[in-house]
Amino acid sequence: MRIHVVYRSHGGENSKARPDWYSKLVGLQSFCRAVETLASQRPAAGPEVVFLNDGPIPRDRAQLMAAWGDPVTISAGSNRRSYLTGLSLARRRGWDVHDLVLLAEDDYLWRPETLVSLLDAACDPRSARADYFAPYAEPVPDDGRPARWGPVESTTSTFAVRVGALLQDERLLQLCAYSGGDFDYASCLTLQGRRRFSLRELVSHHAEDGGSSPLRALARGAYLTGMRSAVNLRSLRRPSRRRVLLGAQPALATHMEEGWISPGPWERIARDAADV
Repeated sequence: MRIHVVYRSHGGENSKARPDWYSKLVGLQSFCRAVETLASQRPAAGPEVVFLNDGPIPRDRAQLMAAWGDPVTISAGSNRRSYLTGLSLARRRGWDVHDLVLLAEDDYLWRPETLVSLLDAACDPRSARADYFAPYAEPVPDDGRPARWGPVESTTSTFAVRVGALLQDERLLQLCAYSGGDFDYASCLTLQGRRRFSLRELVSHHAEDGGSSPLRALARGAYLTGMRSAVNLRSLRRPSRRRVLLGAQPALATHMEEGWISPGPWERIARDAADV
């Protein structure tokens, strides 16, 4: 089994609250350490790394990407479009159905052992029924022991999946991405055969930022009601098609955003990555 990585990145920043040790460069440096660890311990597993860059990237990060993988520049213009482009790479590049693909975002910090642990979990006979793997999921206390993998309800748009399952689920994931709001949560529930939207959520939607005309708001509401109804219908999957999602406990990666940081020595990990 080989690991393929689609590392999605953007040159800009947003207004999210970040810890003092945050930077996209240190996130990339920590990820490259994880790639190096896998290459040294499991050389047959790869990984093949595609850096999917939405627009220009600062030079220091671009140079690091060129040294560790295949930088590809796209003009997506939004997180959703970049995500959908990343989903399509397994099909477009003809990756083996028995391989694993990790979709990663650029505001995460990674433990050095992340990819090794991920590969071992996917190859473990006890995980044979699992198709999706979350390096970052539930905030389990960090007891200093190696990560264990267990069932979790949801994760973010940073996750790993067996290529064969991704090819089967690509249209479903595309549909969920157009359902508005936290489409990663909608994706996780729907894949597992669980309904995401209540009756109220089918007809009640958040207003667009900055407001909109009544006609536009009506059209958007009708669109989201249709998309969310379709997502709910797709959750009625046959038991054989319901996916199992396993998460690392404690987390092997963390979202670098205040309020969403997993338990763990992340400041030290960030410092170590920056010193390499």
